[in-house]
Amino acid sequence: MKLKSLIAVAVLGTASIGSAYAAAYTVNLTNTTGNLWTGGFNAVPSPLGDFTDVFTFTPDATFGSTAQAFLANLSVTGSDAASINFSNANLNGIALTGFGGPTVFGYAQGQILAPTNILFNGPLVLTVMGNTKGGSYGGTFNLNLAPVPEPETYGMMLAGLGILAFLARRRKQS
Repeated sequence: MKLKSLIAVAVLGTASIGSAYAAAYTVNLTNTTGNLWTGGFNAVPSPLGDFTDVFTFTPDATFGSTAQAFLANLSVTGSDAASINFSNANLNGIALTGFGGPTVFGYAQGQILAPTNILFNGPLVLTVMGNTKGGSYGGTFNLNLAPVPEPETYGMMLAGLGILAFLARRRKQS
């Protein structure tokens, strides 16, 4: 019986060696003007190797809001490789576009999300995946919240639809 337990522990331990490191962060955006919310975020993936970082932004998005994101890493260790290589980044499943190349200072790599309409209500979750040889990355996030209609707006809309239904019924009867 002990042999089976030892084998199970060895199999589980071996399986966890190749797994990616995951970290979760909450980023509170600051209201700068009107409906514009903005904030910065950063991470230092550790240990070395594959990583997945998940950033949840507050406040939640409203239907029709617009989001924009940018994240980057700058390596001064050489122009052929960055200390962090992004393999994928997405905001609630919307893929960010990657960029990279040599610069005067070394090598720059990043991901960008052009202003994108949000077609749901709820939390915004940015997932960043990649591989690190050491280093950090950072970025900015902007959210232009769509205004939420007041209850009076819905009341006026329902009253208008009621009047149209009444007129249509009256026209049908005559």
